[in-house]
Amino acid sequence: MARRSRIGSGLMESRIVIVANGFSRQNVRLQPWRYLYEIARRLATRATLTVLTEGPAEAEEKRWPEGFTVVSTNCLSVRRQELLGRLISGYEATQIWWSVTPRSIAYRGLLRSLAGDKYALITCPLYSYRQLFRASRAGVPFDELRALWQQRLIPRRAFSRFLGSGIFRKVFVQSEANREVLLNAAVPESRLALLRVGIDAEDRGRSVPVNDESERVEGASGSDGKLTVLYFGAVRRIRGYHALVNAFGIVAGATDNARLRILARGATNDELTRLRAGIESRGLAGKVDLVGGWLTREQVWDEIERSDIVALPFVIVPSDIPIAILEAMARGKPVVGSPVDGIPELIEGRGVVADPLDEKALAGAILSLLRDRKRRVRLGNNARAFMEAYPDWDAVGRHALAEAGLA
Repeated sequence: MARRSRIGSGLMESRIVIVANGFSRQNVRLQPWRYLYEIARRLATRATLTVLTEGPAEAEEKRWPEGFTVVSTNCLSVRRQELLGRLISGYEATQIWWSVTPRSIAYRGLLRSLAGDKYALITCPLYSYRQLFRASRAGVPFDELRALWQQRLIPRRAFSRFLGSGIFRKVFVQSEANREVLLNAAVPESRLALLRVGIDAEDRGRSVPVNDESERVEGASGSDGKLTVLYFGAVRRIRGYHALVNAFGIVAGATDNARLRILARGATNDELTRLRAGIESRGLAGKVDLVGGWLTREQVWDEIERSDIVALPFVIVPSDIPIAILEAMARGKPVVGSPVDGIPELIEGRGVVADPLDEKALAGAILSLLRDRKRRVRLGNNARAFMEAYPDWDAVGRHALAEAGLA
Protein backbone atom coordinates (compact mmCIF):
# COMPACT_ATOMS: atom_id res chain seq x y z
CA MET A 1 0.00 0.00 0.00
CA ALA A 2 1.39 3.43 -0.90
CA ARG A 3 2.28 5.64 2.03
CA ARG A 4 0.55 8.97 1.61
CA SER A 5 0.25 12.31 3.35
CA ARG A 6 -1.91 15.34 2.72
CA ILE A 7 0.08 18.05 0.93
CA GLY A 8 -2.00 21.13 0.26
CA SER A 9 -5.38 20.03 -1.07
CA GLY A 10 -4.30 16.74 -2.65
CA LEU A 11 -2.90 13.40 -1.62
CA MET A 12 0.55 12.30 -2.69
CA GLU A 13 3.10 9.74 -1.62
CA SER A 14 5.36 10.91 1.21
CA ARG A 15 9.01 10.90 0.19
CA ILE A 16 11.64 11.97 2.70
CA VAL A 17 15.30 12.73 2.05
CA ILE A 18 17.68 12.97 5.01
CA VAL A 19 21.02 14.69 4.38
CA ALA A 20 23.69 13.56 6.85
CA ASN A 21 27.46 13.47 6.49
CA GLY A 22 29.21 10.40 7.90
CA PHE A 23 26.14 8.14 7.90
CA SER A 24 27.38 4.56 7.51
CA ARG A 25 26.77 1.07 8.84
CA GLN A 26 29.99 1.40 10.87
CA ASN A 27 28.89 4.65 12.53
CA VAL A 28 25.27 4.00 13.46
CA ARG A 29 26.15 2.86 16.99
CA LEU A 30 27.90 6.18 17.60
CA GLN A 31 26.52 9.66 18.13
CA PRO A 32 25.26 11.67 16.32
CA TRP A 33 24.61 9.02 13.67
CA ARG A 34 22.73 6.76 16.10
CA TYR A 35 20.25 9.60 16.59
CA LEU A 36 19.81 10.07 12.84
CA TYR A 37 19.59 6.32 12.23
CA GLU A 38 16.86 5.74 14.79
CA ILE A 39 14.82 8.66 13.46
CA ALA A 40 15.29 7.38 9.90
CA ARG A 41 14.06 3.91 10.88
CA ARG A 42 10.83 5.34 12.28
CA LEU A 43 10.20 7.79 9.45
CA ALA A 44 10.68 4.93 6.98
CA THR A 45 7.59 3.21 8.39
CA ARG A 46 5.42 6.01 7.00
CA ALA A 47 7.31 7.25 3.95
CA THR A 48 9.71 6.29 1.21
CA LEU A 49 12.98 7.38 2.79
CA THR A 50 16.42 8.06 1.35
CA VAL A 51 19.54 9.07 3.27
CA LEU A 52 22.20 11.05 1.40
CA THR A 53 25.72 10.84 2.76
CA GLU A 54 29.18 11.46 1.34
CA GLY A 55 30.97 8.94 -0.85
CA PRO A 56 33.33 8.70 -3.85
CA ALA A 57 30.69 8.16 -6.54
CA GLU A 58 28.11 10.59 -7.86
CA ALA A 59 25.32 8.39 -6.50
CA GLU A 60 25.70 4.83 -5.22
CA GLU A 61 22.50 3.38 -3.76
CA LYS A 62 22.25 0.64 -1.15
CA ARG A 63 19.00 -0.68 0.24
CA TRP A 64 19.23 -1.26 3.99
CA PRO A 65 17.11 -4.00 5.60
CA GLU A 66 15.67 -1.39 7.98
CA GLY A 67 13.49 -0.21 5.10
CA PHE A 68 15.30 2.79 3.63
CA THR A 69 17.92 3.53 0.98
CA VAL A 70 21.34 5.03 1.68
CA VAL A 71 22.93 6.94 -1.19
CA SER A 72 26.66 7.67 -1.05
CA THR A 73 27.44 10.72 -3.17
CA ASN A 74 30.27 13.12 -3.88
CA CYS A 75 27.75 15.95 -4.30
CA LEU A 76 27.58 17.00 -0.62
CA SER A 77 30.44 19.49 -0.81
CA VAL A 78 29.59 23.19 -0.83
CA ARG A 79 31.08 23.51 -4.32
CA ARG A 80 28.72 20.89 -5.77
CA GLN A 81 25.45 22.26 -4.46
CA GLU A 82 23.87 22.48 -7.89
CA LEU A 83 24.40 18.74 -8.41
CA LEU A 84 23.15 18.03 -4.88
CA GLY A 85 20.00 20.01 -5.62
CA ARG A 86 19.37 17.95 -8.75
CA LEU A 87 19.93 14.74 -6.83
CA ILE A 88 17.47 15.68 -4.09
CA SER A 89 14.91 16.90 -6.64
CA GLY A 90 15.26 13.60 -8.48
CA TYR A 91 13.88 11.81 -5.44
CA GLU A 92 10.82 14.12 -5.55
CA ALA A 93 11.13 14.72 -1.82
CA THR A 94 8.07 16.04 -0.05
CA GLN A 95 10.19 16.54 3.08
CA ILE A 96 13.91 17.19 3.56
CA TRP A 97 15.51 16.51 6.95
CA TRP A 98 18.96 18.07 7.23
CA SER A 99 21.60 17.27 9.85
CA VAL A 100 22.49 20.87 10.68
CA THR A 101 25.55 22.51 12.22
CA PRO A 102 26.46 26.20 11.98
CA ARG A 103 28.47 25.39 8.85
CA SER A 104 25.23 24.36 7.12
CA ILE A 105 24.59 28.06 6.57
CA ALA A 106 26.60 27.63 3.35
CA TYR A 107 23.63 25.66 1.93
CA ARG A 108 21.08 28.40 2.60
CA GLY A 109 20.49 29.18 -1.07
CA LEU A 110 20.10 25.54 -2.01
CA LEU A 111 17.65 24.89 0.81
CA ARG A 112 15.53 27.88 -0.22
CA SER A 113 15.36 26.59 -3.78
CA LEU A 114 14.22 23.07 -2.94
CA ALA A 115 10.55 22.13 -2.87
CA GLY A 116 9.02 20.42 0.14
CA ASP A 117 9.03 21.03 3.88
CA LYS A 118 12.44 21.25 5.52
CA TYR A 119 13.37 20.14 9.03
CA ALA A 120 16.64 20.94 10.77
CA LEU A 121 18.18 18.37 13.12
CA ILE A 122 20.78 20.13 15.29
CA THR A 123 23.27 17.33 15.91
CA CYS A 124 26.08 19.23 17.61
CA PRO A 125 26.52 21.17 20.87
CA LEU A 126 26.62 24.96 20.61
CA TYR A 127 29.58 26.01 22.75
CA SER A 128 30.85 29.43 23.70
CA TYR A 129 34.37 30.60 22.85
CA ARG A 130 35.20 30.43 26.56
CA GLN A 131 34.28 26.75 26.81
CA LEU A 132 36.40 25.84 23.80
CA PHE A 133 39.37 27.92 25.00
CA ARG A 134 39.19 26.19 28.41
CA ALA A 135 39.20 22.78 26.74
CA SER A 136 42.20 23.76 24.63
CA ARG A 137 44.12 25.04 27.64
CA ALA A 138 43.31 21.79 29.45
CA GLY A 139 45.20 19.88 26.79
CA VAL A 140 42.36 18.50 24.67
CA PRO A 141 44.02 17.86 21.28
CA PHE A 142 43.02 20.25 18.53
CA ASP A 143 41.98 17.34 16.31
CA GLU A 144 39.26 16.51 18.86
CA LEU A 145 38.08 20.13 18.90
CA ARG A 146 38.53 21.02 15.24
CA ALA A 147 34.91 20.53 14.18
CA LEU A 148 33.59 22.39 17.24
CA TRP A 149 35.92 25.32 16.54
CA GLN A 150 34.88 25.40 12.88
CA GLN A 151 31.24 25.50 13.94
CA ARG A 152 31.80 28.21 16.55
CA LEU A 153 33.64 30.47 14.12
CA ILE A 154 30.36 30.90 12.25
CA PRO A 155 28.80 34.01 13.88
CA ARG A 156 26.01 32.89 16.20
CA ARG A 157 23.77 35.72 14.97
CA ALA A 158 24.16 34.57 11.35
CA PHE A 159 23.36 30.99 12.34
CA SER A 160 20.27 32.06 14.28
CA ARG A 161 19.03 34.13 11.32
CA PHE A 162 19.50 31.07 9.11
CA LEU A 163 17.44 28.89 11.45
CA GLY A 164 14.74 31.51 11.96
CA SER A 165 14.49 32.68 8.36
CA GLY A 166 11.55 30.49 7.42
CA ILE A 167 13.58 27.91 5.51
CA PHE A 168 12.84 25.27 8.13
CA ARG A 169 9.38 24.32 9.25
CA LYS A 170 10.87 23.05 12.51
CA VAL A 171 14.30 23.09 14.17
CA PHE A 172 14.92 20.06 16.39
CA VAL A 173 17.37 20.22 19.29
CA GLN A 174 18.49 17.39 21.57
CA SER A 175 18.84 19.37 24.80
CA GLU A 176 17.29 22.24 26.71
CA ALA A 177 20.78 23.77 26.76
CA ASN A 178 20.86 24.10 22.96
CA ARG A 179 17.28 25.31 22.98
CA GLU A 180 18.23 28.12 25.38
CA VAL A 181 21.26 29.05 23.28
CA LEU A 182 19.07 29.41 20.20
CA LEU A 183 16.29 31.26 22.03
CA ASN A 184 18.87 33.72 23.35
CA ALA A 185 20.10 34.14 19.78
CA ALA A 186 16.55 35.14 18.75
CA VAL A 187 15.42 31.97 16.99
CA PRO A 188 11.59 32.04 17.33
CA GLU A 189 10.35 29.72 20.06
CA SER A 190 7.59 28.47 17.77
CA ARG A 191 10.23 27.15 15.39
CA LEU A 192 12.09 25.08 18.03
CA ALA A 193 11.22 21.57 19.22
CA LEU A 194 12.99 19.32 21.71
CA LEU A 195 13.60 15.88 20.17
CA ARG A 196 15.76 14.04 22.66
CA VAL A 197 18.29 11.29 22.17
CA GLY A 198 16.48 8.07 23.01
CA ILE A 199 17.49 4.86 24.71
CA ASP A 200 16.88 1.21 23.92
CA ALA A 201 14.17 -0.45 25.97
CA GLU A 202 16.75 -2.82 27.45
CA ASP A 203 18.88 0.17 28.53
CA ARG A 204 16.45 0.78 31.36
CA GLY A 205 18.14 -1.93 33.38
CA ARG A 206 16.99 -4.74 35.58
CA SER A 207 17.72 -3.15 38.95
CA VAL A 208 14.97 -2.05 41.33
CA PRO A 209 14.83 0.92 43.70
CA VAL A 210 17.10 0.53 46.72
CA ASN A 211 15.95 1.13 50.28
CA ASP A 212 18.63 3.13 52.09
CA GLU A 213 18.21 0.84 55.10
CA SER A 214 18.70 -2.36 53.09
CA GLU A 215 21.72 -4.61 53.29
CA ARG A 216 22.67 -4.13 49.67
CA VAL A 217 26.30 -5.05 49.14
CA GLU A 218 28.11 -2.12 47.58
CA GLY A 219 31.43 -2.23 45.79
CA ALA A 220 30.70 -5.76 44.63
CA SER A 221 32.99 -5.38 41.62
CA GLY A 222 35.99 -5.13 43.95
CA SER A 223 37.09 -8.28 45.73
CA ASP A 224 38.19 -6.17 48.70
CA GLY A 225 34.69 -4.76 49.25
CA LYS A 226 35.71 -1.17 48.49
CA LEU A 227 33.23 1.24 46.92
CA THR A 228 33.64 1.37 43.17
CA VAL A 229 33.80 4.51 41.05
CA LEU A 230 33.25 3.47 37.42
CA TYR A 231 34.40 5.16 34.22
CA PHE A 232 33.54 3.62 30.86
CA GLY A 233 34.26 4.74 27.32
CA ALA A 234 37.22 5.73 25.22
CA VAL A 235 40.23 6.94 27.20
CA ARG A 236 40.49 10.44 25.80
CA ARG A 237 41.26 13.78 27.35
CA ILE A 238 38.06 15.27 25.91
CA ARG A 239 36.06 12.73 27.94
CA GLY A 240 37.77 13.76 31.18
CA TYR A 241 39.77 10.58 31.74
CA HIS A 242 42.99 12.36 32.74
CA ALA A 243 41.10 14.78 34.98
CA LEU A 244 39.36 11.85 36.68
CA VAL A 245 42.59 9.95 37.37
CA ASN A 246 44.18 13.10 38.82
CA ALA A 247 41.11 13.76 40.97
CA PHE A 248 41.06 10.17 42.15
CA GLY A 249 44.56 10.68 43.48
CA ILE A 250 43.01 13.20 45.89
CA VAL A 251 40.17 10.80 46.67
CA ALA A 252 42.59 7.95 47.42
CA GLY A 253 44.52 10.22 49.76
CA ALA A 254 41.35 10.98 51.71
CA THR A 255 39.84 7.49 51.98
CA ASP A 256 41.00 3.88 51.81
CA ASN A 257 37.52 2.66 50.96
CA ALA A 258 37.37 3.38 47.22
CA ARG A 259 38.71 2.07 43.98
CA LEU A 260 38.47 3.44 40.45
CA ARG A 261 37.50 1.02 37.71
CA ILE A 262 38.25 2.05 34.13
CA LEU A 263 36.59 0.30 31.19
CA ALA A 264 38.91 1.61 28.47
CA ARG A 265 36.87 0.93 25.35
CA GLY A 266 38.98 -0.55 22.57
CA ALA A 267 42.30 -0.19 24.41
CA THR A 268 45.00 -2.60 23.21
CA ASN A 269 47.50 -4.36 25.48
CA ASP A 270 50.15 -1.77 24.59
CA GLU A 271 47.76 1.06 25.43
CA LEU A 272 46.85 -0.59 28.73
CA THR A 273 50.54 -0.87 29.59
CA ARG A 274 50.97 2.84 28.95
CA LEU A 275 47.86 3.70 30.99
CA ARG A 276 49.03 1.55 33.91
CA ALA A 277 52.38 3.31 33.87
CA GLY A 278 50.59 6.66 34.13
CA ILE A 279 48.46 5.39 37.01
CA GLU A 280 51.49 4.01 38.87
CA SER A 281 53.35 7.30 38.41
CA ARG A 282 50.55 8.98 40.38
CA GLY A 283 50.95 6.53 43.25
CA LEU A 284 47.68 4.76 42.46
CA ALA A 285 48.97 1.23 41.88
CA GLY A 286 46.48 -1.25 43.33
CA LYS A 287 43.77 1.42 43.58
CA VAL A 288 42.73 1.57 39.93
CA ASP A 289 41.48 -1.36 37.80
CA LEU A 290 41.92 -1.22 34.03
CA VAL A 291 39.89 -3.27 31.55
CA GLY A 292 40.62 -2.89 27.84
CA GLY A 293 39.33 -4.38 24.62
CA TRP A 294 35.72 -4.45 23.51
CA LEU A 295 33.10 -5.45 26.04
CA THR A 296 29.60 -6.46 25.02
CA ARG A 297 26.73 -4.18 25.97
CA GLU A 298 25.63 -6.78 28.51
CA GLN A 299 29.09 -6.79 30.10
CA VAL A 300 29.08 -3.00 30.37
CA TRP A 301 25.60 -3.04 31.90
CA ASP A 302 26.77 -5.61 34.44
CA GLU A 303 29.73 -3.40 35.35
CA ILE A 304 27.37 -0.46 35.86
CA GLU A 305 25.09 -2.58 38.04
CA ARG A 306 28.02 -3.60 40.26
CA SER A 307 29.40 -0.07 40.66
CA ASP A 308 28.47 2.49 43.32
CA ILE A 309 29.15 5.74 41.45
CA VAL A 310 29.64 6.43 37.75
CA ALA A 311 32.05 9.26 36.90
CA LEU A 312 31.88 10.65 33.34
CA PRO A 313 33.47 14.11 33.66
CA PHE A 314 33.48 15.21 30.01
CA VAL A 315 35.61 18.30 29.40
CA ILE A 316 33.59 18.87 26.23
CA VAL A 317 30.81 16.71 24.80
CA PRO A 318 31.42 16.31 21.06
CA SER A 319 27.89 15.21 20.15
CA ASP A 320 25.40 16.75 22.58
CA ILE A 321 23.82 14.11 24.87
CA PRO A 322 26.13 11.23 25.95
CA ILE A 323 24.23 7.94 25.89
CA ALA A 324 26.68 6.58 28.50
CA ILE A 325 25.18 8.92 31.10
CA LEU A 326 21.67 7.75 30.23
CA GLU A 327 22.72 4.10 30.56
CA ALA A 328 24.20 4.70 34.02
CA MET A 329 21.16 6.62 35.26
CA ALA A 330 18.79 3.96 33.93
CA ARG A 331 20.52 1.48 36.21
CA GLY A 332 20.02 3.68 39.24
CA LYS A 333 23.55 5.03 39.56
CA PRO A 334 24.37 8.59 40.65
CA VAL A 335 26.56 10.15 37.96
CA VAL A 336 29.31 12.68 38.54
CA GLY A 337 29.18 14.76 35.37
CA SER A 338 30.23 18.10 33.93
CA PRO A 339 28.61 21.54 33.66
CA VAL A 340 28.66 21.42 29.84
CA ASP A 341 25.98 21.16 27.17
CA GLY A 342 22.92 19.11 28.17
CA ILE A 343 24.54 17.18 31.03
CA PRO A 344 23.34 19.32 33.98
CA GLU A 345 19.69 19.10 32.94
CA LEU A 346 20.01 15.31 33.02
CA ILE A 347 21.82 14.78 36.32
CA GLU A 348 20.92 17.66 38.64
CA GLY A 349 19.01 16.10 41.52
CA ARG A 350 20.05 12.66 40.25
CA GLY A 351 23.83 12.99 40.46
CA VAL A 352 26.47 15.66 41.03
CA VAL A 353 27.74 18.30 38.61
CA ALA A 354 31.44 19.15 39.00
CA ASP A 355 33.96 21.02 36.86
CA PRO A 356 36.43 18.43 35.51
CA LEU A 357 39.09 21.11 35.13
CA ASP A 358 38.97 21.78 38.89
CA GLU A 359 40.45 18.55 40.23
CA LYS A 360 39.72 19.44 43.86
CA ALA A 361 36.07 20.12 43.03
CA LEU A 362 35.82 16.87 41.07
CA ALA A 363 37.43 14.92 43.91
CA GLY A 364 35.12 16.63 46.39
CA ALA A 365 32.05 15.60 44.39
CA ILE A 366 33.18 11.97 44.34
CA LEU A 367 34.06 11.98 48.05
CA SER A 368 30.71 13.53 48.96
CA LEU A 369 28.96 10.53 47.42
CA LEU A 370 31.37 7.94 48.77
CA ARG A 371 30.85 9.23 52.31
CA ASP A 372 27.06 9.45 52.21
CA ARG A 373 25.30 6.21 51.40
CA LYS A 374 21.81 7.64 51.88
CA ARG A 375 22.55 10.37 49.37
CA ARG A 376 23.90 7.83 46.88
CA VAL A 377 20.74 5.78 47.21
CA ARG A 378 18.44 8.81 46.97
CA LEU A 379 20.14 10.22 43.88
CA GLY A 380 20.35 6.78 42.27
CA ASN A 381 16.65 6.16 42.82
CA ASN A 382 15.88 9.62 41.42
CA ALA A 383 17.97 8.78 38.36
CA ARG A 384 16.15 5.50 37.85
CA ALA A 385 12.73 7.15 38.21
CA PHE A 386 13.73 9.86 35.72
CA MET A 387 14.83 7.27 33.19
CA GLU A 388 11.64 5.25 33.57
CA ALA A 389 9.80 8.23 32.09
CA TYR A 390 12.58 9.09 29.61
CA PRO A 391 11.72 8.42 25.94
CA ASP A 392 13.00 5.29 24.25
CA TRP A 393 13.76 5.37 20.54
CA ASP A 394 10.21 4.35 19.63
CA ALA A 395 8.86 7.35 21.55
CA VAL A 396 11.39 9.61 19.84
CA GLY A 397 10.25 8.20 16.51
CA ARG A 398 6.58 8.82 17.30
CA HIS A 399 7.43 12.43 18.16
CA ALA A 400 9.30 12.85 14.87
CA LEU A 401 6.42 11.32 12.90
CA ALA A 402 3.94 13.63 14.61
CA GLU A 403 6.03 16.70 13.80
CA ALA A 404 6.25 15.53 10.19
CA GLY A 405 2.48 15.05 9.97
CA LEU A 406 2.90 11.32 9.43
CA ALA A 407 1.63 9.90 12.73
